[in-house]
Amino acid sequence: MTSRLALDGPRRGPNDRGSVAAEFAITAPLLLVLLFIMVTLASIFFDQLHIQSAARDAARVGSVAITDACTVAQNALSNNDIGTLTCLVVEDCSSGAVKMSLSAAHSYSIPLLGDRDVTLSATSSFVCPQ
Repeated sequence: MTSRLALDGPRRGPNDRGSVAAEFAITAPLLLVLLFIMVTLASIFFDQLHIQSAARDAARVGSVAITDACTVAQNALSNNDIGTLTCLVVEDCSSGAVKMSLSAAHSYSIPLLGDRDVTLSATSSFVCPQ
């Protein structure tokens, strides 16, 4: 013979009213903060991908015309709000490859932590044509 209690699940008493609402009220703010933090981190990662792509483009162009390398990087990032961009030619074609370094400082707003300054950087190399 099977127990009817096992089939119906746990029985609630008269003092259990509102316990689900109380548990939701405790956990919902924490889950919302975690969601906002994940969205902010995804935005930072997305900006890092853009900077890496711009560094790659700048190194490619710099292997042909080094004077245009930083202009290409700035144009590639002109539509993104990544903060102040710093472009640096680490190596030129005299070493056989162009090496470009980009960095950007940007302020991100993180829930409960306020505004945080994050510096994103990327370096890329491209072999110079012979």
